[in-house]
Order: sequence, then C-alpha cells, then structure tokens
Amino acid sequence: MGPEVVIVIAAAFISGGAIGSAGTLLAQWILKGVGSGTEPPRRAIDPERSILREEVAELHKHLRNMDARLDFTERLLDGAIPIAPPPERMPAPELRETETDPSRSEPAD
Repeated sequence: MGPEVVIVIAAAFISGGAIGSAGTLLAQWILKGVGSGTEPPRRAIDPERSILREEVAELHKHLRNMDARLDFTERLLDGAIPIAPPPERMPAPELRETETDPSRSEPAD
C-alpha cells in the first residue's frame, strides 16, 4: 500500500469514523491520484463504432435534406420565389340544342 492509503486509513481511525463529507472527498481525491493510469477507459469496439458512424452519417443526410426543404418553404412563403398565376378556367362546353331539349328533335321516317 502506498503512503496515501495509509494516511487515509489512519485519519479514519483517528476521527472515529466520523470523517464527514470533506474527509470523504479528500479520500476520493487521494485515491483517484493513486489509481490513475491503471486501466485505460473502455472504448467502443470497431464494429459498434462503424455502425454508429453509418447511422450518424445517415441522420446528417436526412437533416441536410430537411434543412433544404425548410429553406425552400421559407423562401416560397416570403415571396422570394415568384409563382406563376394559375391559368384561367376554361369555359364550360355549350351543349347543342338537340341534346338539351328532346321535344325539338326531328322525327325519324
């Protein structure tokens, strides 16, 4: 055991176990300094990393697409993009008189 651990244990025995929050924080700080460098942080393994990168790239593509659509809609609503007026309605076709009034039809011989 290092001297820091011995000091922490001695301080705990001397104070009768009632170290309090300040002593606990001090002990954690000392032990953190002693335990650093023992084990590197866990990294994502390569297949997980590649899957996550593909998902992030796909989400980025969708986000760019949505941004382009939103920009277009904002410009359209703002009036920056001119819109041609709709064409005039075509007049209703006129029916011939023979089709509309059956009494005027010529008798067949």
